[in-house]
Amino acid sequence: MDDLPIILNPNFKYFTKDPLTGGQKPFLWEVTYTKGPNDDAFIRHDVVDGRECLGLHIYQDGVNDTYSWASIHVKQTLRGYAASRFLRSKLGLWVYPTYSYAFDPFSKEPWNVFGIEINDGRNILWIIFSDGLEGSYQIRNHRIVLVNAPLNRWTYVQIDLLSLYRQAGWEESADLSFILILGATKEMRGNYAGYYCGVKVETGAEWS
Repeated sequence: MDDLPIILNPNFKYFTKDPLTGGQKPFLWEVTYTKGPNDDAFIRHDVVDGRECLGLHIYQDGVNDTYSWASIHVKQTLRGYAASRFLRSKLGLWVYPTYSYAFDPFSKEPWNVFGIEINDGRNILWIIFSDGLEGSYQIRNHRIVLVNAPLNRWTYVQIDLLSLYRQAGWEESADLSFILILGATKEMRGNYAGYYCGVKVETGAEWS
């Protein structure tokens, strides 16, 4: 059972038709979009600096419409033993950010995002890849962890998820979603793109 992969199609080699949008999506991943009438959001199989990858692309028009965000979520849901193994593993992946993280200086609410979301239905963990300082902070049940990754180049990052859960004071959940995210709010008008590849879950030993 431990030999079964936790994340399926981790290199985004295989794409299939998305019945919801008529476009393409990575096989065995779910894709959801949030956007206003004149925003744009799409994913595609890209090649960036010689590396095949998943590209997330949005345009935020900056208009105060139904949604504050234009965003993309690319998700796999993990349950039971798979969720437990995932939290106790070392998560690694290649990321290629193209813009700096921005947030409201008073409330610290994010204005854009490129990173990973772990959502267990009660708590939300964002691991954001950007060229700024590293650190973390929490807004209600939403913890934000900033990881330095230079812009416009590939960086391999490794993440200790269980340690981040314990730092937040959260209990483990039997169900969670692993999500690749990219988005911007109406405060940050413009085009945005970010790239992911090579998701790897190392399960050699439990961390404590």
